Amino acid sequence: MSDTRGLLDRISAFRQRLESAPEAIPEALPVDPVEAVAVVSEAEVFRQSLRRIAGGTEVGEGPLPQFTGRAKRLLGAAKQHLDRQRAFTNDPHFAGLCAPAAEPDPIVRYHRETVAVLDSVVRLAQVFPDSPTAQLKLCDGLDGLLAVVQDRLVVQERALAQRRSDADRIDRLAAFFTALYINQPANLQTVATLAEELLEDARQGKPIRYVSAPVKSTQAHPGAVAFPAPARFVASHAINVAQIVARVVPFDYEWAARPLAPVVAALLMDCGMLGVPVEVLGKAEALTPEERRIVEIHPKAGAELLLWRFPNLAGPLAAAIATHHERADGTGYPAGSRGSDQPPLGRLLAVVDAYVALGEDRAHRTALDPRSALTEVLMLAEQGQLDRDFAEYLLNLSFYPVGTMVELSDGRVGVVVANHANRLDPRSPGRPVVAVLVDADGMMLPRPEHLDLSAAERGSIVRGVPSDRRHALLSSRYPDLVY
Repeated sequence: MSDTRGLLDRISAFRQRLESAPEAIPEALPVDPVEAVAVVSEAEVFRQSLRRIAGGTEVGEGPLPQFTGRAKRLLGAAKQHLDRQRAFTNDPHFAGLCAPAAEPDPIVRYHRETVAVLDSVVRLAQVFPDSPTAQLKLCDGLDGLLAVVQDRLVVQERALAQRRSDADRIDRLAAFFTALYINQPANLQTVATLAEELLEDARQGKPIRYVSAPVKSTQAHPGAVAFPAPARFVASHAINVAQIVARVVPFDYEWAARPLAPVVAALLMDCGMLGVPVEVLGKAEALTPEERRIVEIHPKAGAELLLWRFPNLAGPLAAAIATHHERADGTGYPAGSRGSDQPPLGRLLAVVDAYVALGEDRAHRTALDPRSALTEVLMLAEQGQLDRDFAEYLLNLSFYPVGTMVELSDGRVGVVVANHANRLDPRSPGRPVVAVLVDADGMMLPRPEHLDLSAAERGSIVRGVPSDRRHALLSSRYPDLVY
């Protein structure tokens, strides 16, 4: 970040010098007859300052070169872009992404490239000729560079805003869990508000976006509120489960008319996990019998904690939380109860929790793609461990939910943007609408090309794209799709 900081610091000094400069009287110069543009001698100050911040030599005595009106306007736009870039760099969430790592975060890499383009704009301005005609020709190139910068600023600002929203949701739930666990005032309305947000995302058809926090994570970024580990890790998994529950409850006759309760239950179901040591949760090797007992008590501990803190909490909600790791064949925990002894909401949470856990990275394994995770859950249901009806609800998400990065049979890569809801057609879950971003040779397309696989005679999805390949292919153009 030192190079970026240095450039932006020089920009700040440039602004101060420019704003303190006296306003000069415009002076006309001959220009191209196609575009007659006034020349403003105030641009001399602009030019001199740009030379200095770009590392050029001091301007000596004598008349300074003047900018055409168009060049001055473009350089004014460049200054605005530089201001936005500096504000972006100073965002604490961005600072949190700049921590030393083997592989820089996609947003950090994208930002550095944008700064490099801005630096090119500054250096181009440094060598502008005195001739207005020649300046007007160079303005076309400057205009193109500024358009690139504008587009990149929008992309990186939107990507960071999404990261900020993710971190805010994790921290709100982590704060509730922490207060609950240490017997501080905790307001269930916080959880209900978050549940409403997730339901609204589902109603709007927004892509499923799994959030994550390392097991030992305590802060969203340096200077943010700290929570004891593993509160943020537990909160991120709960939010992911709640996202899926919000999308499947409309298909359940019991909960479709009142979806808030099951989403709240999904957010709360792992609150007992705060009593599990981070060393156990982050262990890559097989757990010892004692460690398994510590993990397996968390559903009951969570239900008891909620009933103790909120005595008026509806019984079915606590019962569902206590049984969300039970299995229909009696192989689950903590009580080893069978399907007939489990409340319906508990069976729904068990299905969705298994599906989401398979799609998340863990210390002992990497995440499965959505189709593989769905296959595993359906197999568990077929074997009698999970509820079959609730497992089939997941088919409404399709094999590849909206937002999934996929590789096609011809080698192209794209993102799923829509699915065809047709339970009568067994092919429909695997033939969504894909926005193709990368061609078969691994080259980025200038713009997405939409492909409806259900209408195509050839081609299919081979697999979901692993995270490391997503980073390699898309981080230079789509940092908002790589997280």
